[in-house]
Order: sequence, then C-alpha cells, then structure tokens
Amino acid sequence: MASTHHLLNRAVDWYARFRMGSPAAGRVETHYHGGYSFEQGADLVGRLSARFGDLSRLACVDLGSGPGESAIARQVLDIPWRNLVSVEAFPPYLEQLQHKKCAAQTHEIRAMRIEAAVAELLPHEIDIALMIDVLEHFSRARALNLLVRLQKLVRCGIVLFVPLGGVDQDELDDNPLQRHRSNWEPADLAKLGFDVEIYEKFHGQLNPPASAAWAIKEMMNDER
Repeated sequence: MASTHHLLNRAVDWYARFRMGSPAAGRVETHYHGGYSFEQGADLVGRLSARFGDLSRLACVDLGSGPGESAIARQVLDIPWRNLVSVEAFPPYLEQLQHKKCAAQTHEIRAMRIEAAVAELLPHEIDIALMIDVLEHFSRARALNLLVRLQKLVRCGIVLFVPLGGVDQDELDDNPLQRHRSNWEPADLAKLGFDVEIYEKFHGQLNPPASAAWAIKEMMNDER
C-alpha cells in the first residue's frame, strides 16, 4: 500500500510540474536547530520585502487566514498592503478576524472556502498569494491544483509556509478544516520551482518537534 501511495504522489507531482511548464528546481537552504531565533524563522515581512520590494504597492490574498492570532498572521495584518483580501471559511475565525486591526489601505474579508475564492480571482488582480500553514490541509492533488491555478493568476509570487514530514493533526477548535490531509518535503516544493528555506525543529511544541519551511516562487506574469 505504501508503494502504491508513493507512486500516486509521484504521478500527481509530475502532472502538476508539467502544468507549471516543467520549471527548474528551486534552491534549498537549511537553518539548523539552535542556529536561528523564533523571530527569524517566523519573519514574513523581511523575506517578502527582500523578494518583492515595497509591499505597500502590492495587492495580497491571504488564503486560509484563520483568526489572525499567530505570529505570522499578525505580520500579514500589520503590512500596509495596497489591498489585502483575507479568505477564511470557519465562522468563529471570521468573527475574530473582523475585530483585528489591519494596516492595509483596503481590507476585504471573504467568507468562503479557498478553492471558491481562487476561482473568483481575475488574472493579475493579485500580486502575492499567501498560504500560511494551509497547504497540508488539502489532499496532495487538490493542493497541487491550487498552486497550478495560482501560478497563472498572480503577478509576482506565491508564498507558502508548511510543516515538513508527517505531522498528524485532527480537528482543532471544532473545525474540521484543520485536519492535515497531506505531507510535504522540501524536494516536493523545490521541484515545482519554489525556493525553500528549512527551519529545523521550528515547531518545538510538537512531540516530536517538526521542522517547517518557507517556500517562495516568483512569477513574471506582468510588468512589476
């Protein structure tokens, strides 16, 4: 069964890579446990600014934004985006999110599932798509299909933050959308053209501790 599952993953990975135009593999860099601070591992603003410049001129969609409570989610809300679209389907999280301060010049909260929100996006409407602790909540095939579709829509880049390896998680906060449905390794994302930064044992609260990775893919779908 494990062999069949592995072959199926290889097949859906190959098909997604083909649909993305068979990109060159991205870079992979590892930050070892004890060699970085939590703030460095969780830094969103610094790595986005280094890649995309002045964030105040960009429109961002935050897919699966949650309640806006985590260290990374708070940074998303603190960035003075030209426009921020927060997408969240779980009503209790939406209620919390609606009460959070947001530095974006305009902020729209869409109460819907991620796939429905992506289906509504217009080409080049969005500069950056964020999926922070989101990819693992989809089956592998559905996650890859989302990445393929986003690559055709966003102007500048896709930014992922994912736990690495087999991190089991069932429902949290009575939210069935929180269950983990796929596992990811750095090579999976690098083969799709993402540059990957691994932070070893970033999730130290888990037993055993789990590593995490930022994966960023830049696009040139329009003049910046």
